Amino acid sequence: MARTLILLILFQVAASGQSAKVSTDPDLTKAYTQAISDFIKAANEKNTAHFDTLFILKRKNNQPDDFPDIVLPKEIEQTQIIVTSPEQSKSENKKNVYLNLMGWVSNTTAEFIFVVFSNGFEHQYDYTLNYKYNLELNKFELVKLGFKGAPFDK
Repeated sequence: MARTLILLILFQVAASGQSAKVSTDPDLTKAYTQAISDFIKAANEKNTAHFDTLFILKRKNNQPDDFPDIVLPKEIEQTQIIVTSPEQSKSENKKNVYLNLMGWVSNTTAEFIFVVFSNGFEHQYDYTLNYKYNLELNKFELVKLGFKGAPFDK
């Protein structure tokens, strides 16, 4: 049975000690698309129900955690991607699964934390994805994938 996932994106570029930041929208789009793809693959492998849609909340509050000004593909890993406004998300079904995504992207590394909520924002579990940039392949390579929280902490 497919389920829907609401994706609330919190983007933070400023991290202490971080080297030169990725400055172009295509690079940032590519990094986010890859992280979402890797998350979907890992979540589908770990969960019995697979996601059919990710709803992404595109916040614009002039804060460091605003969603970057990028356009994501309409589909990633055969999962529909829908960007929605904060106002639209307030009317969504409270039974949906929500996801906060925090990302730190530089020219050499990237880190993404996916925090999964359900049942009216009750925290469920976290996925952490760490990447290192491979110059030969011209892309980020996943170097560490971590899971924390029930059912993974058994």
